[in-house]
Amino acid sequence: MSSGVVVGRFSSSVFVIGVCLSWGSSAFAQAEPSPTAVGEVEQAAADVHQARDAALAGAKAEADAREKEAAAKAAETHAREQAVAQAEAAAAQTAEASSPEPAFEPLERAGKAEPAESQDGLQVDAGAEYRVRSLRIDPVELSGTTVTDIGWTEQRARLHAKVRKPGLGAITLQVDALDGVLFGDNGSFVGPPPNSNSGVSLSTKRPNLTRWDIGLRPGGDPLTRDDYGPVLVPANPLEINYLYADIYLPVGLLRIGRQPLNYGATITSNDGGRYNRWGVSKYSDGVDRFLFGTKLDEIVKAIMGKNHEPDMSIKNGVIWALFYDVMKQDDVSIFSDDLRQYGTAVQWRAEHADWFGLNWHDFLLSQSAVHLTNQQFDSSVFGFPFQFQTYVGPFRLEAQYIHIQGRTEEISEGFAALANKKPVSQKLQADGARAVADWKVGPVTLTLEGDYASGDADPRSSTPLTSFSFARDLNVGLLMFEHILAFESARSVAVGIENLSGADVDSFPLTEAKTDGRFTNAVAAFPQLDIQWLNLPKHKLHTRFGVLLAWSAAKGGVVDPILTSLAEDGKRIDDDAVNFFGGRPANFYGTEIDGQIGYNLGGRFDWVVEGAMLVPGAALYDENGDAVNSFLVENRFVLSL
Repeated sequence: MSSGVVVGRFSSSVFVIGVCLSWGSSAFAQAEPSPTAVGEVEQAAADVHQARDAALAGAKAEADAREKEAAAKAAETHAREQAVAQAEAAAAQTAEASSPEPAFEPLERAGKAEPAESQDGLQVDAGAEYRVRSLRIDPVELSGTTVTDIGWTEQRARLHAKVRKPGLGAITLQVDALDGVLFGDNGSFVGPPPNSNSGVSLSTKRPNLTRWDIGLRPGGDPLTRDDYGPVLVPANPLEINYLYADIYLPVGLLRIGRQPLNYGATITSNDGGRYNRWGVSKYSDGVDRFLFGTKLDEIVKAIMGKNHEPDMSIKNGVIWALFYDVMKQDDVSIFSDDLRQYGTAVQWRAEHADWFGLNWHDFLLSQSAVHLTNQQFDSSVFGFPFQFQTYVGPFRLEAQYIHIQGRTEEISEGFAALANKKPVSQKLQADGARAVADWKVGPVTLTLEGDYASGDADPRSSTPLTSFSFARDLNVGLLMFEHILAFESARSVAVGIENLSGADVDSFPLTEAKTDGRFTNAVAAFPQLDIQWLNLPKHKLHTRFGVLLAWSAAKGGVVDPILTSLAEDGKRIDDDAVNFFGGRPANFYGTEIDGQIGYNLGGRFDWVVEGAMLVPGAALYDENGDAVNSFLVENRFVLSL
């Protein structure tokens, strides 16, 4: 079918907000930090504090020097008078000319502090992690027969290095190798890539670089959703996640380069660390950024207190950060196509506190403001992320919230050529929230988790954009959002892109409808139980269980924006709406039961086995009202050095 015929059917816009807004505040922000992240942040802070201590010491020495210099000048004047008198007397007693060299050591430098020089050279910190995952999902297609069960084994190595000069700065690099690369020598020996290294599988001796993705199956119709499924694609051997420089200023930290969009795990972004209780992190949200961070409370105390002893710990005090991000430049001769983001954040931290007669520790309260702007599509979007977490007695409490509002033409611009309409500026308003409460009773931890991401049941470009998506690596459960909806949304996106392939557009918003495992358009309750069976210095063993129940956040239910847009035939959209499985929109996603058993050796090696069962709700039914239960099993090895 020609693209012109298809384009005529794709008459409107779609949208999920793929949020790049992040509070992205500073190197001091952590949510359940991993050991690597903590070490990096603590070291950076220590160096900032070292530089600050040196500056404060220098200032004190300089003040002392002034007093000494005043006394020295008086002594110098007296010494000079005596020297002149002695010189005149000596000249009168000898016939030879006196030497031009002074008869005394000048005192101008007396009392000035000599600059302190560190005796330390360059320091190198390095770390490595290797992960292997084997998964089986049966079935991944809940009501179809094209793709029933899938299984694969993949790997990833993560390398981290930091070269630092104490008191001056550091350069940090994080690289992933063989990320998602499948075990084995895969693909056909001839034809389009990826190609196997051997034409005979029995004789292969060298694995190649392949991974799997969703694509058109051989002989399939590109306009038929069911003809898309797992296909092999070439894999990159190396991917650079982060590369940035830290400069330790006397008044704070200056960080420049490709760095984490946020530090830790939040609903807006994830630095790719090991924060998830279920599943793994597969992405590293990054940004090209200029960032400055400092401690406001220490500045105030230094000004107010004459003999103030500064507290340089990042675990206490009020931390402020300012950042400017270059999100996109495109044509360097045109500035209107640039996408920039800037913002600020304030954090209040307390390592220990005795408030209201209770024992608090690791307290964090954070508020940020972020602005995303672009002239080409008249985009102006504001985000206001909030974060709170603390331990108090036997409880751990966490709360996150973000409100996003603004306007943009970028979404409707992608469909203007298809609908023969002028692009419109759409109002953007979305919200996301997460709350977690842990109650530890001996070896048992009871958890209640609640998650919310606003949704949108009307994909037309003439209506506001109201859908929010969690960060890709903030996992909610093991199967429903992480794999089933990720698979089905990717198939729909593939059909939509095929429909747009012949259109001359500057924006392809369809790609954000591919969830990639993100929690979106949902309200979820997720009670969990963790039991620590073995807790020895070198050996730890635990089990975790959870029951996830999820409903649509949008009143119109769960809607596939692409298939619904393709089916639109009039002023109303609700009679054309379908879900990701071709059925009628409904509110209940279903019930997922998750289980996990994990063994840790010496804090370095983890062996984890996870399993899940999904009982689909009406939101996952096809046009015939059918959907079968789905099961997942995963075995995972992780070695961290």
